[in-house]
Amino acid sequence: MIKKLLLGALALLPAPLLAFSALESYIRPNPNPSVPNAAVLFVHSSQPVDLTVTLSSDRHQRRFEFTGHDGGKTPLPLVGFYPGRQHQILVEVTEQGNHESSFTLNHHYTAPRLPSDPAQFPDILIKRNASVITEPGITLFNPRRRLPVANAAQGDSKANDFNRNFGLLVAVDDRGEVIWHYQSDSRISDYQITAQGTVIYMTQDYRLVEIDPLGNVLRQWYAAHRPQGPLEGGIPVDTLTFHHSFNQLDNGNLLLLGSERRQVENYYTSETDTEAPRKTQWVMGDEALEITPEGEIVWRWRAFDHLDPFDIGYETFIGYWTRRGFPDTWCWSHANKILPLADGNALINFRHLSAVAKLDRSHENVAPLWLAGPDQPQSAFPQLAMQQGQWYWHQHSPSITPDGHLMVFDNANYQAHAFQTPTAPADTRSRIVQYRLDEDNGLLTQHWDSEIPGDPGVVSYAMGSAQTLTNTGNILAGYGFILADDDVANNDWQSFEQDNAWTRIREYSPSTPAQVAWELTLQAKSNSHDLGWSLFGARRIPDFLGIWPGSQATAAE
Repeated sequence: MIKKLLLGALALLPAPLLAFSALESYIRPNPNPSVPNAAVLFVHSSQPVDLTVTLSSDRHQRRFEFTGHDGGKTPLPLVGFYPGRQHQILVEVTEQGNHESSFTLNHHYTAPRLPSDPAQFPDILIKRNASVITEPGITLFNPRRRLPVANAAQGDSKANDFNRNFGLLVAVDDRGEVIWHYQSDSRISDYQITAQGTVIYMTQDYRLVEIDPLGNVLRQWYAAHRPQGPLEGGIPVDTLTFHHSFNQLDNGNLLLLGSERRQVENYYTSETDTEAPRKTQWVMGDEALEITPEGEIVWRWRAFDHLDPFDIGYETFIGYWTRRGFPDTWCWSHANKILPLADGNALINFRHLSAVAKLDRSHENVAPLWLAGPDQPQSAFPQLAMQQGQWYWHQHSPSITPDGHLMVFDNANYQAHAFQTPTAPADTRSRIVQYRLDEDNGLLTQHWDSEIPGDPGVVSYAMGSAQTLTNTGNILAGYGFILADDDVANNDWQSFEQDNAWTRIREYSPSTPAQVAWELTLQAKSNSHDLGWSLFGARRIPDFLGIWPGSQATAAE
């Protein structure tokens, strides 16, 4: 029917357009179910053409340009639909190299609705402060569904499987409207948009996966010695795990966190009782790796070679690695961030040590350039001192701001090292904090934090992110795993696995005191099974959706 209508219309066109007499186009849902909120456009023509595709709804307009389309059966990706809404799609077809010869085709497409199952997708709520300017762009984050775990240390709960065998990436506009989402078969930690418009993400089963915006897997890397064994078609990397964090470098290499497992004699069996008997234990330490796209390691740094494994923090014995395939293996340093710096070096964050270190990437496996954290043991390398302000504890997501400040998401858990008396959850408030960084004199001075007078505050037990936004200087905070108020008031730190979870993303002004410019809250559609949602982190990005080899995309929201 479409072809008949097109041929009828072509009979009325002026002579220069008769070259398009074999033209037809149609739209189909994305054949990859991992990205349901997308479609593919097919344009068949007798010659190469340039295409401008305008996707419109009652809320937005998005424009795609595909140059030099071969006129064959290659599908063209369309993303950025609002779920459950009808969209008009105008396809302007131009003879390649002859922009005076063009005409427009008209289509309609209704995107599928979001999943209604509470275990497949959360509710998203938005608040805005009209008096504070917000950063333009798309907010990308990774919701993580969660059931409370009755016996976390044993790693045998059905809730563990429910939690780890599911991952999401979600992109929303400033209204909190979903415009893209992707589902994986493993929990997702870090993720990054590449310069080519693809997405790379890290999974709990020790993979790095690169996908296109339609969810098609382009390539995968995996830790060669992971418990799951080899990955068919994957690129092996000589390490035990991939965990938490990675970054793609300008040269195409990947900077990431791996692991090393060693037996340590006379090791602790408790983090609260100094008199507890000791024994030989399996202990997991962190590695920082730079690998080529082919999986070759070109730089490696090992925590065991420079830090003391007997310097332990709270949560060493909570069973983190037991639940991830390494029985009776204790979590010592627990790095959760690796970040390349403009000077060529890197920041690495050790949650259990409440320490941030700067690593020298110009040499293989040398001592850190400095270490910064509360009450760190003396060592052969420099320690940064706090000139004024409060230290972070069990922190996440360190970065260097454009002003040269050290910024972290301060979970503020425990506020004590192992064997010391911890601060109770009820007396804890998580925050984002920035420090003036004086590397020459080894000093930190607190410059700004996100605490607001009168704001009740929250306790983020785990995860969290902090990003300085380019245009406004605002700070985007992803709050990780927030404890419910009742749990904060009535429980101690050791019971967190049985607690409910919720999360939020906040955009703060850089003023003092800070103001909340924008807030997104995730909650379960139904809580009949104590289902909750957390997130590893959030970031504001330019409108990457629709960027594709040979295409460009803009949006007018």
